[in-house]
Amino acid sequence: MRDVAVVNPLIVPADEDLRLAALRHLEILDTPPDGAFDRITALAARLFNVPIAIVSLVDHDRIWFKSHHGLDIDQIPRDAGLCASAILHETPWVVNDARHDPRALANPLVAGEFGLQFYAGIPLRTGEGYNLGTLCVLDFQPRELSETETSMLQELAALVIGEMELRLATRRAARQAREREELNDAFVAMLSHELRTPVTTIYAAAQILARDPAIQASERAQELFPDVITEADRLVRLIDDLLVLTKVERGALEPTGEPVLLQRLLPEVISRQLRRASERSIELHVEADVAPVAGDTVFIEQVVANLLSNALKYSAAGTTVDVSLRGVEGGAEVRVRDHGIGLGDEDRESVFGLLVRTDAAARQAAGAGIGLYVCRRLLEAMGGQIWVETPQGGGTAFAFRMPTA
Repeated sequence: MRDVAVVNPLIVPADEDLRLAALRHLEILDTPPDGAFDRITALAARLFNVPIAIVSLVDHDRIWFKSHHGLDIDQIPRDAGLCASAILHETPWVVNDARHDPRALANPLVAGEFGLQFYAGIPLRTGEGYNLGTLCVLDFQPRELSETETSMLQELAALVIGEMELRLATRRAARQAREREELNDAFVAMLSHELRTPVTTIYAAAQILARDPAIQASERAQELFPDVITEADRLVRLIDDLLVLTKVERGALEPTGEPVLLQRLLPEVISRQLRRASERSIELHVEADVAPVAGDTVFIEQVVANLLSNALKYSAAGTTVDVSLRGVEGGAEVRVRDHGIGLGDEDRESVFGLLVRTDAAARQAAGAGIGLYVCRRLLEAMGGQIWVETPQGGGTAFAFRMPTA
């Protein structure tokens, strides 16, 4: 028997406060009926051929029944229940014939109209060693419980405590998922409104000011403004990529699937890139009669902008970035080829990973390792594909295909 302390009129474990805390931790008191526990008590009643089987939890002043087969009440006072005595023990607590057992003679369930004569309770014991209640079987006739039957009842009790812990883990996982969803919503709102809007404003204002005669007349301003514009542009694209990442995590990438004319879209994106890097050059080669592709204009623009930005960033000074569009069977293919630092064969797949940057790229320019991952996820969401090649003559060529609308 475990150490006990007497608190009139109940006998309770010496660690009662900790035991009750463990019971509250499971978050199961007063929860609705549960089919899993009801199946266990029904099975116990059939296995042991008894009219009543109960999953009980001993609260501070009551014994609450999580499942009660053959009984129509949900709880009884703690001082009236044999389960309150059963939790004082680490082993099965069995009353074979309550009429002749001094431990149970005074119990109202035995002495009163209920007429209980047999009780066998297995403590529902947590991994930390706290007995929260019992799985018990009851009968109105005296009987014996064999070692095999006792072992079976212990196995069923282990199932009960396992189900309770599983439900706690499930509830907590659901709460954490809701909290993550709320955090994601807040993060998206912050990216969209608290960061992207002011950064876009800074970028646009810097471009306008850079053309002001007073600014152009200042050597110091001419040194600073290109960096301001470049970094603001980089932040805008980084925020756009992060917004895509949050949608990927939530499974919320939903392209429109509208017909998109790449021969119109590409010159517009190239023009914007050249305004941001006016000292560089991009040549576009478009095949005639390329059919529209099925995709999302915003997504495709983000893919092309990322590829062009990388090509310009990692190209050698004075070189040209070549962009081509051609029709292929069932779709169209866009290729962005630079004449820069190149890419090793061992990196051709890894560069599409999240937060992956090659050593050469890290030495060449700042970056987050997000853009190519975002490109792949956007294209996959639209039914397309992307890959990288190492062309003759050096440099790198990124290509992607999209299906015909």
